[in-house]
Amino acid sequence: MLKSSHLKWLTLVVTSVNPKEAPDAIVWCSDPVNVIRELPTVGLPGDYFYKPMQLQGEWSEYTETICSVDPSGRGSDETAAAYISQKNGFLYLHEMRAYRDGYSDTTLLDILRGCKKYNVSTLVIETNFGDGIVSELFKKHLQQTKQNIFVDEVRANVRKEDRIIDALEPVLNQHRLIVDRGVIDWDYNSNPDAAPEERLLYMLFYQMSRMCREKGAVKHDDRLDCLAQGVKYYTDALAISAYEQVKLREREDFQDILDTWKDDPISAANHMVLGMNLEQRRKARGINSGKGTPTWI
Repeated sequence: MLKSSHLKWLTLVVTSVNPKEAPDAIVWCSDPVNVIRELPTVGLPGDYFYKPMQLQGEWSEYTETICSVDPSGRGSDETAAAYISQKNGFLYLHEMRAYRDGYSDTTLLDILRGCKKYNVSTLVIETNFGDGIVSELFKKHLQQTKQNIFVDEVRANVRKEDRIIDALEPVLNQHRLIVDRGVIDWDYNSNPDAAPEERLLYMLFYQMSRMCREKGAVKHDDRLDCLAQGVKYYTDALAISAYEQVKLREREDFQDILDTWKDDPISAANHMVLGMNLEQRRKARGINSGKGTPTWI
């Protein structure tokens, strides 16, 4: 069963993820030329990481960025945090952090520093552990650090293995999960003082490659569960077609060019020579600033 239904790495897209913006769409291809051979792998035979074949469209800011938190107590389990952005239905995993000291102030404040780094707007916290106490502690620290972040509490009521696969498998199969290369290196080098056989069990990509619907398939699944929780938050956003967004932007761009040639052909010619995009042309005409006269050119 493990061989036929485990989550497959080859459907991931691995590249350097920009902390603030992304292209309109990313194209994946299983051509061997796209295999990233220098990255460490802990998966099953045939599991490789692939870089994108092509980045399409214009770069712009993410629609939203969240931090998914899977809390745990002190002991063998980890408290995990995943920083994930969304644009046009593509999900970008910037960074993952894991802690073995439960939900101490040190851990929660470090997670919030990551939120500030990636401009997080929502904390997604599982409340099964501690009956919501972690959320309340986060709210206290948010007030102290003066961060305006919404806390979204979620409660899991489906068996863990089914929940994780149901959240991740559709996204992976559509190549909509983009992972920063640094996450893979961090994951492989984490828990350096533990025995090799123990270190493997805590690695995100080890957990991903062994996860199936069999109960207890993975001994430690905190990092994978944290990632799945963040992905599930974005399920509605994945209904957005990236390619429809690209087409819409192209239509707006073409219509703007036509309108400018009709109303102000001199400015239109200047903008074309300078190779301005839609936002730059609008700014030049003073549209974004609310002025009726051009602000430049």
